Amino acid sequence: MHTLRACRPSPRGGVLPLPRGGLVAPPDRITMPARTSRRYDLVCFDVDGTLVRHPTNKVIWEILNLRFTGTDAVNAERYRLYREGRITYAQWVELDVTGWIDAGATREAIVEVVREFEPYEGAWETLHVLRDTGHRLALVSGTLDVVIDTLFPDHPFDDVYSNGLVFDDDGRLVGWRATPFDLQGKPDALRELSARHGVPLERIAFVGDGDNDVPVVGVAGCVIAFNPRSEELARRADRTLRDVPMTAVLPLLINWTTRAGDAPAGGPR
Repeated sequence: MHTLRACRPSPRGGVLPLPRGGLVAPPDRITMPARTSRRYDLVCFDVDGTLVRHPTNKVIWEILNLRFTGTDAVNAERYRLYREGRITYAQWVELDVTGWIDAGATREAIVEVVREFEPYEGAWETLHVLRDTGHRLALVSGTLDVVIDTLFPDHPFDDVYSNGLVFDDDGRLVGWRATPFDLQGKPDALRELSARHGVPLERIAFVGDGDNDVPVVGVAGCVIAFNPRSEELARRADRTLRDVPMTAVLPLLINWTTRAGDAPAGGPR
């Protein structure tokens, strides 16, 4: 049994808008309670390790480097160079993607790798419930657009901030678009979303799992560390959830009143 308390909002001080569409896999396990209200108006998600996961727990960059260059050891080395200020984030993206281009990467081959990932347990249900209760949904992630297009083809998100790949008419990988909104840029994405949708930062929640999500702490009204890989995020987040499906975030984001005998949607099972 997991005891969940709602986050308590406190006063704190290259995007692709996407259509609001239906979900590919409508949930069938959650019965919505009689009355609900939003604790937050906009919910942002990280992608790799949060909404989707790989059997090895690696992120898409590691898996693609392994597929096209034969090793994922470069990930740790390039992250170190970035942290030391010896390369920029855009240069880091360039180093990875040019390696894939040199190896002859195609859209088909990349999508094949992406399909090794799967949505986290409860992800579809969680997105469905949040949409049905009137929340805006956004992705703020260092993932690749092809991951989102492949695993969430109906795009239930209002806004997506991610890295992008460019393919020619024959499907060959020929270029990239590096996001300015990963790592230290994630708070900038939240501020931009706040201004665009007229939602105060304290009414924005963020769900993530990694070190690159730590910068949003103190910016979003609520930061949820979901099955975190980052101990720093787990330590600094408003709430930390471990060994639970994605639906466990719902009681932290939604107020509801249930009929007698009803179980809260997404609550402990």
